[in-house]
Amino acid sequence: MTTMNDIAKMAGVSQATVSRVLNGSAGVNPEKRALVMEAVRKTGFTVNTSARTLAAQKSFLIGVVVPDLKNPYFTDVLAEIEQYASLNGFSIILANSAGEQFKEKDILRSMRSRQVDGILVGLASPDSPILDDLREMKEPIVMVSQDYAGLDCVSVSHRSGGEQVARHLMSEGIEQFAYFGPSKDEKYLGFRDELVKAGVGEDQIQVIGNYNWWLNLLEQGFSSAKQFLREHRPVDRLGVMAVNDPFALGVVHAAQELGISIPDEISIVGFDDTFICRNVRPMLSSVYQPIAEIGRLSVDMLLRKINAQSDDRNTDHHEQHIVLEPRFVRRETS
Repeated sequence: MTTMNDIAKMAGVSQATVSRVLNGSAGVNPEKRALVMEAVRKTGFTVNTSARTLAAQKSFLIGVVVPDLKNPYFTDVLAEIEQYASLNGFSIILANSAGEQFKEKDILRSMRSRQVDGILVGLASPDSPILDDLREMKEPIVMVSQDYAGLDCVSVSHRSGGEQVARHLMSEGIEQFAYFGPSKDEKYLGFRDELVKAGVGEDQIQVIGNYNWWLNLLEQGFSSAKQFLREHRPVDRLGVMAVNDPFALGVVHAAQELGISIPDEISIVGFDDTFICRNVRPMLSSVYQPIAEIGRLSVDMLLRKINAQSDDRNTDHHEQHIVLEPRFVRRETS
């Protein structure tokens, strides 16, 4: 039977380090933590979860709330979160709100009843009604992917992404623009403001599909784009930015069905740079988000909050905001 001492020898660390890793303690060197978890996997070593939970006064469970598992961006982020949480001795409980704001409140209540040690939250809308609830919760909370006042967040500058797309399309000589997604989104605001700053009139910028973007992504994206392009077939070259890659794919398919040449008559840019971009023809230009960093930094921030709370540290909490920079990736559609 494998013991903690066996794990320590295999990993080349002390037994105390093994104990700290398995108990989810902070301050363990990441390389040593990885060695311990690799030894655990190789040997099939199991921890008495009940005893571990009682001893550490933790459940070793992290709740993860996402707004749309159909969007590959969120599944990619989730994979990174699960991997990094596992390396730190935690399991995750997943909930998908499917873009329904009323469901978010029920999910939050359920997570708390399961006594998770902390929750990573991705919301369906920047004005979700549960934001005030999250700010008042005693449990450790970290917001993922978007930035909110009064909460710890790991986000990406969506506004910067929109600005980069606007600059690229203008550099291609495009003078007519469309945004495919909700107009209150930071991506659109960055896109629009950068165009206006450069002298583009607001009558040259149209908004398509100004509704809940997370539902029926492919079908909704295609039908909305097709209707728009039928009614506004490009006379001069049109530049389209979509809120995400599935919606951009809908524009690609609609243009192809209507015989509109890509990128000669229409340039199309998605957002998130998911696997879709490299597996569609023509290959889709998009805005890259550092998904691995989002997952790692979100879990790391949450674990620090969990450990600070369990250690009963009487230190003032300083709100944390990590904002990562996206990067425009040009391919064949623009």
